[in-house]
Amino acid sequence: MNEWPSAIWASISAMTAALILTMVYQLGGLARESANIQHEQDLAIAIVQEYREYAHLDNATGLYPQDVITTIGLSGGTPEVSVETRGCSSEPIWTWSKNTVPDEFSTTKLTERFSAPCVPVTARYHAIIHKDLNGAVTRIEFRRED
Repeated sequence: MNEWPSAIWASISAMTAALILTMVYQLGGLARESANIQHEQDLAIAIVQEYREYAHLDNATGLYPQDVITTIGLSGGTPEVSVETRGCSSEPIWTWSKNTVPDEFSTTKLTERFSAPCVPVTARYHAIIHKDLNGAVTRIEFRRED
């Protein structure tokens, strides 16, 4: 006769354990779903911030060499920046990417590169922004207009 109460207690304990495990599993699923939503929002915020940072350059014309220098310095190689030099050096296109030596992004070095006679004071540039399939800016191209 004592067997019934211990069997009942064992089944109640098993059902309680199953209930607790189910709740833990559900809470884990909710936490994963919440983390995925937060990750998607963070990515969207990053894309919007990047768009705001470079939107003023999208098909902009009449940009001064100072605008190009500022963009190169701020990018730090990501996104890649290329500048058409129009034959002012042995290299027809200057490129700054993530593989470029960090010293090349300094204001002093950039100002030296863009100084006369290589780049005249009257030089103006047209900016073209290249994006990947997700809309992230991967490359900024500056072409001489004059």
